[in-house]
Amino acid sequence: MNQLKKIKKVLEVAYTENLDEYELLVKRLKKELPLFNGAKRIAAAVLKEYLGDISGIEIPKEKIYQNTETGQVVFEDIKDGRARLFINIGKNHNISTGDLIREIVKKSGVDGKSIGKIDIHSTYSFFEIPEQFAELVLHSFDGAKIKGLNVVVEPAKKRKKEKEGEKA
Repeated sequence: MNQLKKIKKVLEVAYTENLDEYELLVKRLKKELPLFNGAKRIAAAVLKEYLGDISGIEIPKEKIYQNTETGQVVFEDIKDGRARLFINIGKNHNISTGDLIREIVKKSGVDGKSIGKIDIHSTYSFFEIPEQFAELVLHSFDGAKIKGLNVVVEPAKKRKKEKEGEKA
């Protein structure tokens, strides 16, 4: 298997498989490497071990892995490089901003500092995530539970004020 095919396979596994046990291992390994970007260095080391020398390959600038699920996810509400996502839990479910940040980090692996504004309402919430991580975060919540509740994360619809402003 050539190196580019291996990279595509890594992305496919990241999108489609349950990696909970491996995420626990990464968490454990991060304790051995308490640097700021410990998880990134561990991932880079694993890729180096798996792929070998990559100096001879040209990594394409376009998307390497095309998710084969039906259709492309469309994020309507993007502002300043951040996509706004909806999640079906809120204050009535005893969810806090910290709980939501922890769950996003745990499930997707994105840095908690990159998570933007969080709006928690009674039965649902919205949160902002850098656009480049939006699809990853969305898929990382497939079949997920928070505090024992099944959760659904979807791209947020464009805000009503902005929709009306476009018509004027």
